[in-house]
Amino acid sequence: MILSHFQTCVAASRHLKLASALVVLALPLLAATTSAQAQRAATAGQGQALLLESAGKWQAFSSQQGRSKICYALSKAESRSPANLRDVDGLLFVSSRPAEGVRNEISMVMNFDLKEDVEHQAIIGSETFALVAKGQNMWLKNPAEEGRMLDALRKGAGLEIKGTSKRGNPTSDKYSLVGLTQIVKRAEDACK
Repeated sequence: MILSHFQTCVAASRHLKLASALVVLALPLLAATTSAQAQRAATAGQGQALLLESAGKWQAFSSQQGRSKICYALSKAESRSPANLRDVDGLLFVSSRPAEGVRNEISMVMNFDLKEDVEHQAIIGSETFALVAKGQNMWLKNPAEEGRMLDALRKGAGLEIKGTSKRGNPTSDKYSLVGLTQIVKRAEDACK
């Protein structure tokens, strides 16, 4: 039991570092209104994200710093409740880091503090996946379910992330899955 808790803490720490890095890389590009603007923003400095492709509400990016390469699919939440959280965007990532042997890791950045001692949920059609939170970030409670969740995302039309804020308030983010399959494949191909 202690070893399992330790492994969960180590994994959460690794996820937290990755989520922070992805947000830093992606936000300037999400603000760009055209691909040309995104390309110029991405090439402004080494290690910044390069926009690879857009489809539906999804975008594929890659970033390389030294020998470490990260490729990811990214989407912003289309809707969020409660209304007082609408000034911050929820983000959904599907990322690969070949140097670490990581492929298609699913994570969410809510951009508000989450309650950490409760189970949150990802709902795709009739399938539900348990999520855990650390700070403003969420991941699958059982990482072995990532393949099954990615399959559900590819087949689904929408995703709802149900969470609980640190203050105990229920929250909901909804994402369109249109374009996800194409964009995840583009990110996978960039990190082969």
